[in-house]
Amino acid sequence: MAAEIKCDKCGTINLDNKTRCRICGSPLHVMEGEGRKCPECGYTKTPAGEDKCISCGWTFGAPKVLTSAAGELKPEECEHWSEEPAHTERMAKVDIAGISIFLAGVLGVIHALLAALPGTSDTILSHYGSIIPQGQFLDAVLNNHLLFSALMFAFGVMALALSMLTFKRSSYAGAIAGGVFGILAIGFLFGAFFALIGLLLLALSRREFLKECH
Repeated sequence: MAAEIKCDKCGTINLDNKTRCRICGSPLHVMEGEGRKCPECGYTKTPAGEDKCISCGWTFGAPKVLTSAAGELKPEECEHWSEEPAHTERMAKVDIAGISIFLAGVLGVIHALLAALPGTSDTILSHYGSIIPQGQFLDAVLNNHLLFSALMFAFGVMALALSMLTFKRSSYAGAIAGGVFGILAIGFLFGAFFALIGLLLLALSRREFLKECH
């Protein structure tokens, strides 16, 4: 098993062949016998009290500070460069979530418009009645209550608008709200299903919305 070293700054366990902590970016140094091992040149005879490697001048001391436009951040509050493999996977999940919520909004708007147009609401879910019994009930509600169609339209529009926050990764709360509106928009029932998938993917990819560590 590969040797490990604990980061003095955040306590994260790293492989001893790394020069900086994979989470907080602090310099790593290994104690060997009476001296420090330099992660830059590998020299092992620097006295423990020295702040710099006596061979190459590497600084053991001040750890890297994680900052963003909002000021100093803790490691768990920002996305570090070392998360690249997980970042790529989360990025794909967030994109799929955004597409799902966008589709939920589109289906909700179309469903609401068809329900509101004279002569069309009687057949909105007729194709799904034999497969989804709830579709027949929903169609009956929309026929008798135009207000529900108006609400579906509004929820669909909100889902469409807030799905943009998912694609931009600008607001996790806004992205979640878009998924909720997508469910409320119903969208032939399929829209609600797409929105639910989007919410699940967002829950698995929350770190994608964090600021990047600098």
